[in-house]
Amino acid sequence: MMREGKSAGMILIGMMAVGLLLGGLAQGLAEAARITKEPSGFNGYTWGTPLVQVAGLTRVKDPKIAEPLPGVEVYEKPGEVLTVNGVTFTQVLYRFYKSQLGGIQLTYEGKENREKLIQWIEEQYGKLPPVERKQKQIEWHGESTVITLGYDVVTKLGQLWFTYLVLTPFDNSTTDTSGY
Repeated sequence: MMREGKSAGMILIGMMAVGLLLGGLAQGLAEAARITKEPSGFNGYTWGTPLVQVAGLTRVKDPKIAEPLPGVEVYEKPGEVLTVNGVTFTQVLYRFYKSQLGGIQLTYEGKENREKLIQWIEEQYGKLPPVERKQKQIEWHGESTVITLGYDVVTKLGQLWFTYLVLTPFDNSTTDTSGY
C-alpha cells in the first residue's frame, strides 16, 4: 500500500515539474522581442516606395538572388557603404515585391558586430528578453515589420533583415487559416 502511494506521489511530482517547465517555456515565448517604435522604413527608404523612385539601384546579377520568389526582385546600390553603430555592412540588398520596397537585407562579418547590432536595435526598436539573446537568430516583431538578426559561427557571417510584412509574397495573417 505504501509503495502505491509513493508511486502516485512521484508521478504527481513529475507532472508538476513538467507543468512548470512548459509554463516557463510559454512565458519565455510570450516575452519574444517586440518592436516598441515601428519603423516606416530603413536608412532613409520608406516601405512601399516604388522601385522607379529609388535612384541608383541595379538588379543583382545572380538569378538565384535576383528573383528568389515570384513577384520579388532584388537590387543593390553599387559602391554603397553603410555603417550602423560601428558595423560596416559588406552587402546591402533591397527587396521589392510587386515593384514596391518590402525589405532590406544587410550582411556583416564577425560576432563582435552582432553584439553591436543587438545594442543598436535595442536602442532604436525595443529591448530583447534575456532568453532570446543566446539564440542563433533573433527576431523583433512589430505590427507590420519584423527585424531579424542572425549569425553563423562557422562562416562568421551575419545578416540583418528588415521585412515589411505588408509587402511580402507570404500570407502573414495569424487569423486566416483558409489555406490549411
